[in-house]
Amino acid sequence: MMKIFPFIMLFLLVYSCSPKMFRLATPDDKANFGISKPSKAVFFVENEKITAPEDRIIDHKEIADRLYRQLGGATDRLMVARTNAKTFKFSNGTTTWFVDTQNFPKRTAMILFDGKNEPLIEYNPKNYERLVTTYLSEDLKMKQKSEREDQTARKEASDNWNSMEAVPFTPDQKYADRIISHNNTVYYPLLNFEDGGNCNGKFRNIIYWDEKQEKISYTADLTYRNGKMLEYMYSREGMKSVQKYYLNTVGLLDSIVTSENGKREMKLNFKYLPDQFVIHSSYGSREEFHLNAKGQVDVKYDFDKKNKITKEIHYTYDGLGRVLKEKSIYNGESPITNTYQYDSDTRKMYSKLTIQRKEGKILSENKAEIIDGKQIFTLIADGKIQNKSISTLNSNCEGKVITYDSSGKVVSVSVQKRR
Repeated sequence: MMKIFPFIMLFLLVYSCSPKMFRLATPDDKANFGISKPSKAVFFVENEKITAPEDRIIDHKEIADRLYRQLGGATDRLMVARTNAKTFKFSNGTTTWFVDTQNFPKRTAMILFDGKNEPLIEYNPKNYERLVTTYLSEDLKMKQKSEREDQTARKEASDNWNSMEAVPFTPDQKYADRIISHNNTVYYPLLNFEDGGNCNGKFRNIIYWDEKQEKISYTADLTYRNGKMLEYMYSREGMKSVQKYYLNTVGLLDSIVTSENGKREMKLNFKYLPDQFVIHSSYGSREEFHLNAKGQVDVKYDFDKKNKITKEIHYTYDGLGRVLKEKSIYNGESPITNTYQYDSDTRKMYSKLTIQRKEGKILSENKAEIIDGKQIFTLIADGKIQNKSISTLNSNCEGKVITYDSSGKVVSVSVQKRR
């Protein structure tokens, strides 16, 4: 017994001198993260003041990333993160604890809070998964159920696209002209300028921050054929983004491919049907444009990769085939309406665009005027001019656009010339 006693005393001495890993929080404690019941949390942290073998640090990061994927990252009820935050507060509704990772005796740690009990701190990465399975078993089950539902939804979305792809239909020139000329969509928009649509060849567009055109914001190279864009290349701070537009024989878009620094990021595939056209993203989402008898888009639906509608836009047109209204509904919320006005029957470009909420509140007004051969675009919100752009682009798509802020200061100059 006497031989054991010194060891016990040494253990108690060491333990009593070790810093406490968490304590009750005080009003003065400042934390990088705060988690309160019913929310739960799993944080993977490092005390960089402590050294550790490289393989242990690698294990910590790999297991943390694996658990992050299993738990689905951050949600409303569960926060999962590998973080360099140092201080945390956890509350179960009656008690609040404060954790400072700089007091941890080990380099790596997992902090687990189940929303009920005091936070659990584990230093050995090999124990992380066992503890998560023990304390967050219901959350894991919910995540697995959600993944199964997502897989089912993605399969339904894929099946929908495949069934559309299988429909034999070849658009003719009349079909193409109606879609190109009488709609206002991201892919077939209204003309930006009254005499636009005539661009042909290669152009360089340089955007400057300043009026003297000394500070370049970014550069874009554009290629057009008969008014249709074939390539848009954007360069900024060493990053090069390229969008290539592929057209079919009647001038309709067949696909759009986006790449970053030479690596393909996304592809959009177009499918045309008698009463609609559909765009499918390589990410799994899609857009459906349903046409009326005149070939105009009557309604557009956006679907996410789970086959859920996230947005819809309803269109109305005037007797000349020009867009009058667009009513946009996001996730079933109150609609936002764009109303277009034209100051003559011959004008292609709108003279005024008003954006309103359901109750009639005006969010903004956009005015387009032609004065002394210059096209002037003015954005008004809350009754005040927010910015104004003056364009001297000519019918050959060369010229300059100068943008002013609300105080009349030049905030950008866009210069476009033929390459």
